[in-house]
Amino acid sequence: MTTASPPGPASTPVAAVVLTAAGFVYLALGLLLGGAFLLAGLESSLFPTGWLFPAVLVLSGLLMATRRRFDLAVTLWAGLTLATFMLGVMLYVDALDLGLDDPAAFDASIIVASLGLIVLVLRPAFRD
Repeated sequence: MTTASPPGPASTPVAAVVLTAAGFVYLALGLLLGGAFLLAGLESSLFPTGWLFPAVLVLSGLLMATRRRFDLAVTLWAGLTLATFMLGVMLYVDALDLGLDDPAAFDASIIVASLGLIVLVLRPAFRD
């Protein structure tokens, strides 16, 4: 005898609207930063990953706006968070070798993890 699994938590219309709006914000921010990176050659020390940050913003923004593939969106943010954390560790260790203390070495990691946390919090609004 098999039993059907209970349906997952239904997303509320408000959560769907918030996810879609957040997706469009991520998409717009990614296009803006990507354009600044490509056209103006803007390279920020706050985001040492270069073109990866705008690319993850655009891709996850598209996924969020269409409410599809939570697994891909959260994996993108987890990978970028790990990369920025490792770059922060390298920055901090290099500063220690020079006898300095870099209090802002992990700022990019905190910002990227916060943006990824928004995707995680809005998980129920994604379509299955």
